[in-house]
Amino acid sequence: MAVTVIIPGSLKNWFDGADEVICEPDTLGKCLEGLAARYPAFAAKLYDAQGNISNLLIFVNGDNAARGKWLATPLADGDEVGIIPLAAGG
Repeated sequence: MAVTVIIPGSLKNWFDGADEVICEPDTLGKCLEGLAARYPAFAAKLYDAQGNISNLLIFVNGDNAARGKWLATPLADGDEVGIIPLAAGG
């Protein structure tokens, strides 16, 4: 099973310059954990001090995962995961 994770330009440095990466787990949470293990720069930004995912929107096949089963969202062969950083400032 292969799930494609689409990497926006602003996050490529977290993923060694890749436009997309592949993960093979059966849930979104396991996919993110695997990516964090492979890409330390991503791991450093993925979790906040309390261990929660923050400052990122994560989509599975175009649907915001936080509005569904979140990290328990099942993944299937051919799915696409998108990661979008939240902008902050003032």
